[in-house]
Amino acid sequence: MTVTRPLAVLALLASSTGVAEAHATGRAHILLLPTHLYILGGAVAVAASFLLIPLIPSERFRRLGALGRRLGVVNPPAGLRWVVSVCPSLLSLLLVLSLIAAGSRGSGDPLANPLPLFVWTVWWIGLTYLHVAFGNLWVHVNPWSGLYRLVTSGPRGRQWRAQPPLAFPGWAGRWPALLLFLAFAWFELIHPAPSDPSLLARVVASYLVVNVLGMFLFGEGPWLQSGEAFSVFFRMISWLSPLAVRVPTGSCSECRLECRSSQNCLDCSQCLSEDGPKAVDVTLPALNLLSVRELGLSGVAFVLLALASVSFDGLSRTFFWLDLIGVNPLEYPGRTALIAVNTAGLLGVFAALALAYAAVLSSARVLSGPGGGAGQAPGAFVLAIVPIAVGYHIAHYLPVFLVDVQYAARSASDPLGRGWDLFGTGDLHVIASFLSDPFWVYWIWCAQVVIIVVAHVAAIYVAHLLALRLSPSGRATMIGQIPMTLLMVGYTVFGLWLLSTPAVG
Repeated sequence: MTVTRPLAVLALLASSTGVAEAHATGRAHILLLPTHLYILGGAVAVAASFLLIPLIPSERFRRLGALGRRLGVVNPPAGLRWVVSVCPSLLSLLLVLSLIAAGSRGSGDPLANPLPLFVWTVWWIGLTYLHVAFGNLWVHVNPWSGLYRLVTSGPRGRQWRAQPPLAFPGWAGRWPALLLFLAFAWFELIHPAPSDPSLLARVVASYLVVNVLGMFLFGEGPWLQSGEAFSVFFRMISWLSPLAVRVPTGSCSECRLECRSSQNCLDCSQCLSEDGPKAVDVTLPALNLLSVRELGLSGVAFVLLALASVSFDGLSRTFFWLDLIGVNPLEYPGRTALIAVNTAGLLGVFAALALAYAAVLSSARVLSGPGGGAGQAPGAFVLAIVPIAVGYHIAHYLPVFLVDVQYAARSASDPLGRGWDLFGTGDLHVIASFLSDPFWVYWIWCAQVVIIVVAHVAAIYVAHLLALRLSPSGRATMIGQIPMTLLMVGYTVFGLWLLSTPAVG
């Protein structure tokens, strides 16, 4: 106790008053969640898990799960439809090429060059927030679809789209996207210099080329559904949004993966690119998860990897982890010295989470018995983990986003470091002092707790609705959910612990 408390106080002071190397942007502000809020958040999560479901009749759950309203059906003329489907992506491509140029020719300072700030703050954090609010935006603004549609707009191009040179193998599932996402996670969390502008420019350019080639070889729909990591990731995030764009089932009869359901195709990149009407629906947040068909093994693994990567991001800087690998947190050696052990740690967290999920399913099958539903559909119940993963992602990156988005706005005015002020933000004063103001720090802490607890309640709610769909027996449903509930409670408490435990910058 005599050693731990001074270390915790030192970490808190360092993280709340200064700027330290941590996240991919090269700087981050780490706020340690006060212990009483951590305990309170965990208690609320546990209480909600075990009290919410028994208090609400199953029939009322089903009625809540069916809530929704169709805002309208959009079927613009062919010319306008082509412009809408191509122009946002082409503008995005122009932005990406401009950022690559800035990374190659601009300032070497990650806080003055717009490329690292736009990639790690505006895109990776901010765009995730927007997907939770507004649905699948990436399907419209990714920087490769517009180029592909423009090139294949002629007669020969349409034939190319109908019959691409290579058929994407069905057995591959989402494994290519998973491998690319794993490489991204490794680069963000473990590589010594993920925010080096020139290096990041080469990485972004390479990823751009890979996806353009993938689309021209395998076709737009198959590649975006199975090979492009962030089309898979952002579509997963968009399932939490109250908004969704659906396509009549007949329009997507040739979809390769699980975009079809009894409630029509949901935010599918392949179907949204086709002609025909599109329906815009609104429902309660997270209920769109109920419209997703059971994921295959690769889809389950992708969800678990997304959860594992953000978990390891928080874990890898804690005093607990550094002590575990034999590193003095007050003499942090930097990323280069920890590449091997942190690579093993990232893969280990992924493997541990996969084993925990497999154990939960096995326990659920035993408890619920034949026909109990719980544990019988691993690709369905993994969807209940999505709200918790996204909730921790939002809470974990919130302090970083609040500061680094200001640096991004300032850097946008002078992308090449030549003294320009293109947007009038070149002299923007970045305000980080609120992270040392007890008033604002307290409310940020409260927001992080609320986000994680609300995400947990949403996960429990979705899990119960999924269980009711698979099992008509209320008793079997309740009993079979116990292991899954314990896993979600455990991860929620783990997430709160990560926000409250001492960590290095």
